[in-house]
Amino acid sequence: MKKYFKSVQVLALLVAFTMPLGLFASDITLRLNFDKGADVKYSSVTKQVITQTVSGMQQVINQDQTFEFTVSPKGKEANGNFKAAITFNRIAVDMKMQGMEMSFDSDDDSGSAAANPQFLVFKAMVGKSVMALVSPMGEVLEVNGVDEMRSQMINEVGGGAQAEQTIGAAINDEAIKQMFAGAFVAFPEKAIRTSSSWTENKSIENQFTLNTINNYTVLSLSNNEVKLTLSATMSTVPGNKSNMMGMEVTYNLFGTTSGTITLNPKTGMISESVMDQNINGSIAGDMMGQKLDIPMAITSKTTVKQL
Repeated sequence: MKKYFKSVQVLALLVAFTMPLGLFASDITLRLNFDKGADVKYSSVTKQVITQTVSGMQQVINQDQTFEFTVSPKGKEANGNFKAAITFNRIAVDMKMQGMEMSFDSDDDSGSAAANPQFLVFKAMVGKSVMALVSPMGEVLEVNGVDEMRSQMINEVGGGAQAEQTIGAAINDEAIKQMFAGAFVAFPEKAIRTSSSWTENKSIENQFTLNTINNYTVLSLSNNEVKLTLSATMSTVPGNKSNMMGMEVTYNLFGTTSGTITLNPKTGMISESVMDQNINGSIAGDMMGQKLDIPMAITSKTTVKQL
């Protein structure tokens, strides 16, 4: 009987030491791997404060933006890249500036878009889809169907030169790629473990070029969840000129981003990410002979999560 109890005790100890080990994965190789038909719905919420000085007067803009979209896998190509349809489901914006307040929610039929024509762009985006090609490494390689979406949007808001200029500036391949890139992580070639780290260098092209260095570190991992920290630095290209509302401007901006990312190691898809960003600098330009130099500071918090 004593031998029996000793055997049970030894077995219990073995189980006690083995069970925790079974809960945690060893090295994990992160790759995107989602199945056709397995739709994933996301919400991206950004709360932003812009402080700028124009002609000696300080302006503070509080802006909240919500984008809800669905990633619908459509199959895997022979080279391993994934095709996915990405559909805008809902857009909501709330803006406060100098005592004025404007808001829009595509789920609300109160006519706020008609009252504020700048929101007509958002209204026209809802329900539209584009096709994306995403690599197993989590990189959005290309998007297709943006031209068709842009044409549909221009027609829906009544057309005209103003609509073409506004929508054309906001809706292009690069802007759409960057909009959805927040749902994916750039994976390293090698397997990871706790405390592993890797770096991603990339340029974000929109109204201006923003060079970014992302540093990822593994905070913890298990068979069901991987938690990462992200720290990043960013800066515009010195002297790089762009066009803003018909005026040639130069952006001189630099900043940092930090936060955490939780993802599913089986699919490589993000479950949730929370990012804090701080950008400082200025915009300089020439408007009808008047030199403008607008110092600004932008703070924002963006939360992306599956719905």
